Amino acid sequence: MKIQSLPSNLRGVYDQWKLLQQVHKLVVEHKWLECIGLAKEVSNGQENDFYGEYYQGICHTQLKFYDEAIENFEAALLNIQKNKIQWTVTEYEQEAQLRLAHVHRLQRRYDKATELLDELIKTHPRYANAYQSKAGIQIDQKDFQGALVTANFGLDQLPNHEELTDLRNSMVYELTAKS
Repeated sequence: MKIQSLPSNLRGVYDQWKLLQQVHKLVVEHKWLECIGLAKEVSNGQENDFYGEYYQGICHTQLKFYDEAIENFEAALLNIQKNKIQWTVTEYEQEAQLRLAHVHRLQRRYDKATELLDELIKTHPRYANAYQSKAGIQIDQKDFQGALVTANFGLDQLPNHEELTDLRNSMVYELTAKS
């Protein structure tokens, strides 16, 4: 038996999925301007879309359009909260929050970036990238002691995390080398 056609709602989902795959490919290829247009199309084609906004945020960040990137990541996070099955999108939510904090860091809005990362750590204490990013901000500000504390908090949650261990060790070296 051959299926003649997909129901219209499934066809729309399939078309959106194919479009999203093209967007992802453009990000991988670093084709930021092309990607923005296609990502807008994804956003316009689906109510409460996360992915189109998220990918636009990535592109705007790469093009140094930071205010636009912030708007995109905030819209993506707002839309992700409307997802009916929250556990399926946790990874994407963490990544969008991290990227939003990163854009604030690029703008040297360290207080806002740190606030976002503290919230991320509180909500997802086993997300190593949040600790690494927060420590990076502290290093930017020459707060090596704070970066060491952040790395240690991360290692309390993830004791065998190699990158956090390396970060802690480099902060210990930094602090002891200047004594």
